[in-house]
Order: sequence, then C-alpha cells, then structure tokens
Amino acid sequence: MATKGPVNPTRLRKQTREWLSAHTIEDVREIAQDLENAGEDVGDLLEALDELEAVISDTPAGHGRAKAHA
Repeated sequence: MATKGPVNPTRLRKQTREWLSAHTIEDVREIAQDLENAGEDVGDLLEALDELEAVISDTPAGHGRAKAHA
C-alpha cells in the first residue's frame, strides 16, 4: 500500500524526472482530455498530475503554478 505524503524528489533520478515530464505526464494529459470530451470528471486526475509535476520540479503543488487543464 502506498504511503500518503510528500515524496522526496531528490530520490528520483534525473532520467526518471525527464521521462515523467516528457512522456508520462503528457500522455496522461491526452487521456484526460479524451475522457473529459467523453463527459467524464477528470478533476482528480488533473490534480494528481499537478502533484506529480510538483514532485518532479521540486515545487509545492499549487504554489506559483497554474492549475493543470486537460
């Protein structure tokens, strides 16, 4: 079971952060857009993407960044 709480971003390798930024996040955003177009509520998914981006960029979620939109 995953622990809830902040992840130490320094434990992510540079290659991992780059892959997540360039591939995983963008791929999931495209999926979220498709789901939203189909009438699904993707608010939680977009919030999770914001948190993942904060971990990758070492920036607290919601601080100094625009909210993600599909």
